Amino acid sequence: MATDGWACAQELWRTWPQVPADFPASGTCARLRDALAGLNAGIAGWRDVAALTRQVLLENEARHGGNWPLTIPSGPALPDRQQWEQVGCEALSTADGFSVTAQIWHPATGLDASDDAASAEVREVYGGRPGRTTTHPADPFWSQALGRGFQQYTSLGQRQAARTVITAPPGSTAIVCLPTGQGKTEVAWAAALPATRQRGVAVVVVPTVVLAMDMERRLRGLLTALGEEPSPSGHYAYTGGTPDEIKQAIRRDIRDGVQRVVIAAPEAVLTGLSQALDDAARQGHLTHLILDEAHLVEQWGNEFRPEFQAMSGQRQSWLAIAPPGRQVITLAMSATLTEQQIQTLDELFGAPGRVELVWASHTRREPSYFVDRFGTEQDRSAAVLQAVSNLPRPLILYTSLKKDARRWARQLRQAGFLRVVEVTGDLDDTQRRAAVMGWRGEDADGRAAPTKYDVVIGTSAFGLGLDMANVRSVVHACLPETLDRYYQEVGRSGRDRRPSVVYLTVATGDDDTARRLNRDIVISADKGWDRWRTMYRAATDLGDGRHETNLDTFPPHLLDESRQNRQWNVRTLNLMSRAGLINREEPQPPNRLSDEPDDEWQVRLDQYFTGLDARIVFQLRDGRANDRSYWSRAFEVQRTLVAKQQIGALDRLYALIRGDRCIGEVLSGYYRVPWRGGLLGTALNCRACPHCRRLPEDRGDGGFYRDGGEPHPAVAHWQEASDPLMGVRGDCPWLSIWWRTPAVRNDLLPELLAQLARRGLSVFAGPGVTVAVARRVQREAWPKPVIVDHDNTLIESFSGPLVWVADDQSDLPVAVRSRLQDHVPTYLIHSRNLPDPERPHVELRQVCDVSLSLETALGAL
Repeated sequence: MATDGWACAQELWRTWPQVPADFPASGTCARLRDALAGLNAGIAGWRDVAALTRQVLLENEARHGGNWPLTIPSGPALPDRQQWEQVGCEALSTADGFSVTAQIWHPATGLDASDDAASAEVREVYGGRPGRTTTHPADPFWSQALGRGFQQYTSLGQRQAARTVITAPPGSTAIVCLPTGQGKTEVAWAAALPATRQRGVAVVVVPTVVLAMDMERRLRGLLTALGEEPSPSGHYAYTGGTPDEIKQAIRRDIRDGVQRVVIAAPEAVLTGLSQALDDAARQGHLTHLILDEAHLVEQWGNEFRPEFQAMSGQRQSWLAIAPPGRQVITLAMSATLTEQQIQTLDELFGAPGRVELVWASHTRREPSYFVDRFGTEQDRSAAVLQAVSNLPRPLILYTSLKKDARRWARQLRQAGFLRVVEVTGDLDDTQRRAAVMGWRGEDADGRAAPTKYDVVIGTSAFGLGLDMANVRSVVHACLPETLDRYYQEVGRSGRDRRPSVVYLTVATGDDDTARRLNRDIVISADKGWDRWRTMYRAATDLGDGRHETNLDTFPPHLLDESRQNRQWNVRTLNLMSRAGLINREEPQPPNRLSDEPDDEWQVRLDQYFTGLDARIVFQLRDGRANDRSYWSRAFEVQRTLVAKQQIGALDRLYALIRGDRCIGEVLSGYYRVPWRGGLLGTALNCRACPHCRRLPEDRGDGGFYRDGGEPHPAVAHWQEASDPLMGVRGDCPWLSIWWRTPAVRNDLLPELLAQLARRGLSVFAGPGVTVAVARRVQREAWPKPVIVDHDNTLIESFSGPLVWVADDQSDLPVAVRSRLQDHVPTYLIHSRNLPDPERPHVELRQVCDVSLSLETALGAL
């Protein structure tokens, strides 16, 4: 019997009330099984089982056709006829209960044609067919680093990002914008795991405990699949809930260079992990600093978590103390980045090394957007309850405020939903872990376990980077304060590239809340001056123009310190830094005295870390920073700019709500960034939105109103790219390396290519680089990467050294000839008698200024 679908659901209902906990089920039926079992135990409600039964019926109809009823018993704990109708089902009485069928539901659109289009879109969600996907052959390094299951890239963007990051030189920074669901994390692992295989540590900075736990689970699974040894402690996440003995072990393993990966919040990087990471950097063990959800460096770093930006000082310290050629590589990743966010990342984490941006941005293909405005909160509440009752699971309900999350949890439970959980900042690590695992139906190690929740009620922090692939619905019972926040939360759905429903509901009062949250990060010049003078007077002079102050100092007119007070101080200093008045630096840990006993050193170290998050070091960049009129003018310029950006982000969300433009168009216009004299755009996709739905005939056969295609960013050419035979090549832009016989080629070619790869020449192309040759070269050159230009795009666009290998039948392609004419460094490896394409009677090796045999080339290496 199938473990998901109509037959499985019917058998589950037949076993009621004795539903076996081990009944074989998957997908929606697994959730239905767990809900039915929970109904007896009082941990599931009638709406839970009714909503999941409805989902099974509509999935069956969408996938197999026909409206097949389920025979369902009646009883005190089970839905009655009226309750079935409340979740969009029809229940006809039978001798033993009801014959239940379901009808498609979607938020009202106001037009018959739009309603028909919306019904078709929602059926596609229940059908669950993945959207159009493209795959591209994996480079040898990708499969070698991640395992046999990674023989393809999910997109061109992922391929270009992976190639850029894997070739990044020490001390450099790569910023990657790669859409949700295209494997940003795998890009990071493909670079970090080879670099740490012998000895090394990669630091992954995440914004939430939930994300740290999720990333640790995925990393454990990957290392197990690769057959590689785990870290000595078996742990990678360093959070507030991590036991002290595990934290101590992680710090020890970081110092020894055997931790490989540590996943932590920025606060932990700057405090508990700081000394261990410094020690690792000093020994050359620190390989990568990976900033996940990197847009938060600007967004949250300017607001309530300054540690996101303070890490830049820590990074500078690591670069300064690392051995030459062993400096940390920085990788900043996000699915969405604005101009200001990229500028902040560049300013904070760019210098002194080179910075490259991989921009593969396109608007999401999966969501079908719905938007409603309501005159009263009561009307909105009724609509949200109907949506949660009728939309497919798993489902996320977002609010702006924690008190609203608690209120919605109460309302849903009172309505008959018990398989709901709220995830806000009030939960501790253990509670968050339990909530996420119960929602996913997994234990802490990623093994299948009974589901406990179908609906999560969360505030904006929930779900950042969370890899819950099959979220089908996202409902907003609020107006987010920026378009950024809304789009990030929409991005929690459809990560498996299957369609989803997203429903934004706005009611009276939401506008005031959104505007208040929007402007809360902008401080007035008068209040900013009072805070600056208070912090400056309380600062300790460190010499060389550097001062250390406490973020918990407050002006005399305030009654006491608070977390909000610290936030305003941070915002003041951030705006001063943008205005060029100060430079922010990281407090430096103490140095151990040569004869200092262990216990005294530990006391001093503990004292340093105590309250470290409240201390900040700044250097005066402008001597007029304490002249009030000058300070106010410089400060006001930056304050006005930030306020304008914030208001603009909310205004764009209002444009989305109005519905007079395609939502994909609004998003595409917002996510455009200038970069090095050009403008990088975001490809426009729209599966469905209120604007496009009014013209159903415009929907293409592929299921989209707008289809922007697949972005194809360039691979960065780092200036430090290796050119192993440059001394032989001299001033000649290309080098002719030839073989006398096929036997010589077969014997020596793989060895030559492996030697070149081991010396850092990574890019190979041409018909002579067969799959077998490429795999052998990668094995012999590992952990140095091998990149194979399958589609000749690097031949045409890559300005670094490249190896092109002919086969017995080859002619020199036009793209290679153009490359030679442009004087781009190229190693041509070919048979001895390959003709010159311009003069077929002359051998190519005879027209090259530098020509040598395979044997000679190997000798030169």
